[in-house]
Amino acid sequence: MNPRDIICRDHDSRDGEDPLRVLVDTASLNEQLADGNDAAQRVLDYAANREFEFIRSPDTPRHEELECIPPYTIETAENGARVVRSDDDGQQTTTSFSYLFGYQERAIRRTTARVFSDDIDAYATEVEDVTERELATVRQVFVHAALNHRDEGHLFITNRTVLLTNRRWFEAHFPGGQLNIMSLGEAVEYLGLYIRYREQFYASPNLTVGMFGWYWHLFRALVPRYHVEADAADDYLRGFSIRFQNLLIAVDEIGYQYFQEPDNRTQLNVQYHFDNAISLITGVFDTLALKTAEKYAIDDIRKEFISLSNNRGRDFLNEVREANTDLRDHIADHMAYINLVYVLRPLVVHRGGYQDSLLEDADQDWTAGVIPLDRFNEADRDAFERYYREIDDDPLPYDPLTEWGLYQADWADAGYIEPYHFMKAAVKTLIQFANAYLQLLGYPDFIEQHREDDQGATFIDTCDRIRQTGLTGFYQVFP
Repeated sequence: MNPRDIICRDHDSRDGEDPLRVLVDTASLNEQLADGNDAAQRVLDYAANREFEFIRSPDTPRHEELECIPPYTIETAENGARVVRSDDDGQQTTTSFSYLFGYQERAIRRTTARVFSDDIDAYATEVEDVTERELATVRQVFVHAALNHRDEGHLFITNRTVLLTNRRWFEAHFPGGQLNIMSLGEAVEYLGLYIRYREQFYASPNLTVGMFGWYWHLFRALVPRYHVEADAADDYLRGFSIRFQNLLIAVDEIGYQYFQEPDNRTQLNVQYHFDNAISLITGVFDTLALKTAEKYAIDDIRKEFISLSNNRGRDFLNEVREANTDLRDHIADHMAYINLVYVLRPLVVHRGGYQDSLLEDADQDWTAGVIPLDRFNEADRDAFERYYREIDDDPLPYDPLTEWGLYQADWADAGYIEPYHFMKAAVKTLIQFANAYLQLLGYPDFIEQHREDDQGATFIDTCDRIRQTGLTGFYQVFP
């Protein structure tokens, strides 16, 4: 979605006051829960969390997760004005409210006709053709606009394609203003960033673990084949774990900036954490390579040439093939990804870095800080293009980006990298690559191996909670 200054909403819900209001589309979430959508379950697990105040549209709930959330109603007051109401249901996290609903049904019907019209130019003639279901779908956006009028920053969560596709149109046209319409997957990611930005670290809706506990348990849940070695004085895997945890922190820090209005301050912060993250990823590669050399006694190659990149570590990788063919094949399968990251490393480490630029897409009413690829020298840009083309990447359904954060990937025009999406994709790939790499080195799943140990029960329970209910953008890649 379009970055807006919503993560910095001025409130503190730690005392139970003024939580973030989350309006959910009941009919849409009914369908998603029935389909077993993990993101729907994660979002609704936090309905009673004190950081949030959930309400829902008045459709009939078909799941207990929705039944416990109070609905809004639209009522007519004695003076004829219409108001949106929700009554306190006795839960601590729900409050009564009443907001003026000043939108005319005729105006909502016209917007509905436009949104559902096959012919946008002729939508005005189809005002009377909209169905009650279509009208109810769009009316939710107007209700959310009324609720959001006094305190921008609240969310509307839906998985309806028609609403998500038109979310920036709603903001720029009618009802207008900041609406923050998100899909379920986006909401899992955003709600997690929102609470961690406020230094609240929830492993589950009712368990906080502190900053260290969150990133430690998240790392262990994502890479369960990492083992804490007894003698860690010079153990490469200890360096691996430190880099990985710092990398997860860096992704969150970039995310905090992405969900603010971009300016010089956010651009500087993004540059700092993006540069750090690139170095951390290559550091993870280096520690895995060094651990491999140690395990297989590959000691006839100078340390600086022990690398997973085939541009630098060709002789090392040849010896890895002799020692463990499956591991060498695993590295080869990810070589485009490895080399893509290594293309960026000299830019941020040795060549004075880059300057983030502000990109505005007026057609899509979308703005973000980006890295212009024409800032690369020609050789690096050609290499980036070559490796990127070997990576599976798809357009995002509701934003003008790919999953890897590429905007306008027209190489005649060089293109741009949006740092947050790029780093999320890079780390998701790293999680899967590293966990499988450790397996091929002979490390079993630590969590499953110790699940029955009484001594580690609390640790494993916390990892399980994060896997099952954690608000993290990496929930899709839990092993």
